[in-house]
Parts: sequence; C-alpha cells; structure tokens
Amino acid sequence: MKRKTLLCTSLMLIASQLYASDLSIHGSLQNYMGVLPTQDFDYSILQNTFDLTLDYYGDNSAVHLSPSLTYDFDTDLSVGLTEAYIDMYSQDVDVRIGKQQIIYGKADGVFITDVVSPKNLSEFLLPDFDEIRLGVTAVKVDYYRNDATYELVWIPLFTPNTMPEADSIWNVNGIDFGDSTEDIDASLENSEIFGKYSLYSSTIDFDIMSGSMWDDEPTITTDGDFTHHRMGIIGGSFSTTVHHYIIRGEGAWNTGKYVNATLEMDYLHYMVGIDTTVNSWNLSAQFIEKVYLDYEDNTSVDQWQNTITLMANKEFYDNTILFEIFTYIEFDEINALIRPKVTYSLSDDITVMAGCNIFLGDSGTYGQFDDNSMLYTKIKLSF
Repeated sequence: MKRKTLLCTSLMLIASQLYASDLSIHGSLQNYMGVLPTQDFDYSILQNTFDLTLDYYGDNSAVHLSPSLTYDFDTDLSVGLTEAYIDMYSQDVDVRIGKQQIIYGKADGVFITDVVSPKNLSEFLLPDFDEIRLGVTAVKVDYYRNDATYELVWIPLFTPNTMPEADSIWNVNGIDFGDSTEDIDASLENSEIFGKYSLYSSTIDFDIMSGSMWDDEPTITTDGDFTHHRMGIIGGSFSTTVHHYIIRGEGAWNTGKYVNATLEMDYLHYMVGIDTTVNSWNLSAQFIEKVYLDYEDNTSVDQWQNTITLMANKEFYDNTILFEIFTYIEFDEINALIRPKVTYSLSDDITVMAGCNIFLGDSGTYGQFDDNSMLYTKIKLSF
C-alpha cells in the first residue's frame, strides 16, 4: 500500500507539472525475434514492444514519463513504466523525484559501482545495457560547485533484480526465487542511500561513491527460501586521455555479501580498461577481477574471478551500417559469450538489426548457457 501511495504521490506531482510550456513526444515500436539453432530453431524470444516517451519542459522544471507495452509469445500483454519523474532546477542544485534509472561508473557491460539501479536478468545480460537497468523510486539531489558535483540519492523502497522464471532457459537450475523481499518492510529504516562526488577537468574525470543498500541478488536461507541482506559499498572510477588512448578504471569494496545461507564475505571488484580508434575502428578492452578478501575454502565460490571484455565497432556506407562485436571471456574455467551484430539504418526512422549470441564452454558464468546460443533480429520504428 505504501508503495502505491508513493507512486500515486509521484504521479500527482508529475501531473501538476503538465502546465509546462513545451512538450516532446517520441517513442518506438520494436519486433525482437530469437531462435535457438541447437534446439531445432525453437523460439527463445518473440517479443513486440511499444515504448513512449513524454517530456514536458517548464522554466525551472521538467517532467519525464516513459510507459511501455510488451507482448511476448509465451506471456500476456504487460504494461510497464520505465521512468516517471520530475526535475526541478536552480542555479546550483538540481532535484529529481520519482522512478528513475541511475547510472554510476565507467565500466562497459559490468556492474561494479553501478549498483544503484537493480537489473532485469530475466534474459541474462542480453538486453542492451541501457535497457537492463530497472527504474527505482528515488530522490536524487545534485549540487554543483565549480567543476565538481556532489550527489545524494535516497531510495525509500527496495527494488530487487528481476530474476528469470523457473521455466526460463536462463534459469538452468529451475529455481523459483519467489517473493524474496517479503521480509523487507517498506520503512525508513529499510531505505537505501548513496552519495557520490564527481570532478570533471581537462585532464581527468573521476568520482568517489559510497552507499548503504540491499543486495539486489537473493540469497538462499537455511530453510530453503530466498532473502536479501544489507550491504555496504565504497568505490570510485576515473577516465583520462593519454595520447590516442582513453584509460578507464573502476573499483569498489563491498561488505556484507552472503555467498550462501550462513557465509558472509567482503570482496573487492575492479576494472581497468583502454579505448582507442584505429582506421575508423573503435576498439576497447577491459580486465575485470573480483576477489573475496576473507575467503573460506568451504564454499563453491572461487576466491579469484577474472574476466576480460573486448569490443570493436565500425560504421560503413555513409554511416548506414554499423558492425559491432562485444565479447566476455572468463578465465577460471574458460568460457565466453561472443556477441556480433550488424545494424542497418533503412531511414532516419527504421533500423534493422541481425546478430547472434554465442556461448562457449561447459560451465562458468557464460558456459552454463552453452545450449542457449541464439540468432536474432530486431526491427525498430522510431518516431
């Protein structure tokens, strides 16, 4: 009830802003079809999505709404609300209130300090990175002073990751995660809070962040149920340019992580990356390591977890065709996910994409899905 009350309050605040002076409406209709070559070309996904975005702009305020309709071949029509918030501006302070996606960090395709918004893991990590984050009901305040920004985020209601259904091909163990948040009451005590300091200069951009949050991933209990534990995080990220290279880094120390029902271990998670351009090819590489600091041998979790990501993309034929490939490689037990795709812009409004997701290995984060390699197409009309 409290969740609905807060949502209604946010919508009322949004409605009160509809007298603003300017309105922008745009959106898209997308067909997304994927098949599994190793399983007689069964559909892995057959989805139609309609997204609408409405923005009202006032003199010192703005309103943003992004509702959506989604129809999957194996589920009923669903109505979603990706974001719904109001912005209030002043000379030194911006305030955003409502459901919003919040992005931290410099890493691509991995989530180290980018933990404010939970993730939609119903299709593993395959959705576009700007689609995988879920909106959270939050109050975000940014205070600007010279080149620095001081940010405070208060999340009054906990929102966990969306986990795959028990019969999903992305749930290899058929686990029913159920209602893992039922023991977390909607209260001030159970809210989450994050703070971040950012500095943007001509030589380096960096930020330092900290937060008190709930683990977005459910943990099994001794009774066989699932729950969430309180965690802490402190970290930061940076990027700078050296000659023709962009050097990026990001790291965080996490406390309060339960790897099973009774075992709690802190861990360090960090990334170093480099970006450059060669003959119009944009190239990127990242090394990511996760280390459990107070490791105990009686667990199935590896103490050291190492991954690299590689990315390359280039536009052809007057920028109408974009080829891109993104790859994860995990080293502990060699396994990988390779994601090549080609996007063709038929016009300013219509794009056609074709690609594949290739899982290699027998185990590990990506190898566990070796039967789920898929071919897919996306056709999108934007307006």
